[in-house]
Amino acid sequence: MLSIAYIGVAVLDFAILVWAARACLRYRTNGLIFTSLPLLLLWYDNFTVGVGSKIGEGDLLLAMNNVRFIAHYVSLPMIFIGVGALAREAGFGWAQRKWVMGIFCVVATFFILDDLWQFYQATLYPSCFADTLRYTTRIAEYTACSPDADIGVGTRILPYPAITLTFTLIAFGFYLWYKIGWKWLPIGAIVAMVFFAIPYSSTGGIFSNIGEPILAITVLLTATYIARRREAAAV
Repeated sequence: MLSIAYIGVAVLDFAILVWAARACLRYRTNGLIFTSLPLLLLWYDNFTVGVGSKIGEGDLLLAMNNVRFIAHYVSLPMIFIGVGALAREAGFGWAQRKWVMGIFCVVATFFILDDLWQFYQATLYPSCFADTLRYTTRIAEYTACSPDADIGVGTRILPYPAITLTFTLIAFGFYLWYKIGWKWLPIGAIVAMVFFAIPYSSTGGIFSNIGEPILAITVLLTATYIARRREAAAV
């Protein structure tokens, strides 16, 4: 059942969060901290979808979905800041300039405010797929919960931050591979992008949600590697 798959992804996300927390306490670098922030409620996102059909339509599930949307819009762009911090911690000269870090912060802030503004103006509607129930900002034909659902109603908030971030991680990953020999960031980001590209209409979005922990693991491995490398250089 699809709902069980979402619960399984939630468990994996929570395990990655624990690992990230331990790494942050061990190294305390900005790169690790900012790239770990989206993990705080990533498990909750999958958990909400997994238990939605058990809770049923109503104020409780609506409130839970509001939290998962806002958490996603606020936390995901933090990785842009994390990329800037990782570039600094890897010792790249261009990343030491304050204006460069400022650009990463401006990009993150823009995406946060833009998504929150669009979400503020949107309405949430019940959305069904297989045995899952959630709330989304638009009803598509393949997410209608009843034959008389108003197909096409609502606003689709396009995932421009996620798309931009994925390509940023791939580009930065290839740069890391060239400069310091670390190849796993671009490889992991490309694998995750393949999962993200699988259509929601045929899978209910589960593959995109599987791609998220793949990307999270890859980014955390990269941040940990850079932190270790930095620590060793300081000895």
